[in-house]
Amino acid sequence: MSLNFPLLDSSIQLNCSTILVLKKTEIFSNIVKLFAEYTEDNELKLYDHKYTSIKESQLLVITDILGYSFHSTSMVKLIYTDLESQLNDVPEIKSELERLTIEINNLITTQLLQHELNLESQEPTLTSLFASYNVKIATYYQSIFEKCLELIHVFKYLRKKKLLVFINICSYLTEKEMATLLEEISLVNISVLFIEPNEVYQFQQYVMDEDYCLFEIKP
Repeated sequence: MSLNFPLLDSSIQLNCSTILVLKKTEIFSNIVKLFAEYTEDNELKLYDHKYTSIKESQLLVITDILGYSFHSTSMVKLIYTDLESQLNDVPEIKSELERLTIEINNLITTQLLQHELNLESQEPTLTSLFASYNVKIATYYQSIFEKCLELIHVFKYLRKKKLLVFINICSYLTEKEMATLLEEISLVNISVLFIEPNEVYQFQQYVMDEDYCLFEIKP
């Protein structure tokens, strides 16, 4: 996968873990905005080895690690979609769930018709079934570092996502925690991009200084 935007002379190849430091405040702010509002048509270009653009739905951008919730509407929808895809691999279980759901709906509809008020209900779906059982990700993190680790593990199982982008999280992590995070990313084999305003210890990273010059730091 590669990243490009107007200030770059050539694209940056994104490996498992890529750290991009943008030291000029205006540039950092603009690139963060482009990631947060990413579409295939904006100035920020993300594409794979076949030069196919990465779609908005294939990106997960974490602009605020402190405020991020594993139980947000967008994350819950991703999980429900993944569960439905999983059920497609076991059609006998999916058919049984659908049969039971219809049966329950018929019982509820009968009760609605017998009520004095004019009541109605929506046709049940597998998604509404997951919601009724409050299906969500079980989380156990106690620190920002542990939250980042859990997010990495969750991302691994989001089949439609191709790139995880962390914005300004390295200031919350010690050098040892950052090293562990990079190692874990490599082990689970996902693509993660860190966008930072300052250099991140002595790890390998791309740095664009205040004179718009891009250089690579290697450990």
